[in-house]
Amino acid sequence: MLKVHFERENRTIQVEPGENLRQAAIRNKFSIYANIHKILNCRGRGLCTACTVQVIAGKVEPRNETESEKLAKKPADFRLACQVSVNDNLVVKTHP
Repeated sequence: MLKVHFERENRTIQVEPGENLRQAAIRNKFSIYANIHKILNCRGRGLCTACTVQVIAGKVEPRNETESEKLAKKPADFRLACQVSVNDNLVVKTHP
């Protein structure tokens, strides 16, 4: 099992290797969404950017095409949780 620590909330969840970050958060009853986006979001299709997180520590694969398009003007460590597979222990910041 891998660990993902959410810095802002000071909470750590257990994640299966290769598991999607958004799905892992939901499985652990942890919301990565702020305010109204808890209800109104694209449900993990990479369309709304409401699940944007900043990867503080740990390795993730490079951005995919969807992330490159949606986060083009954001720093390289900003990622869409719905597009990230967890393959290392991570420290992330929600709502960067």
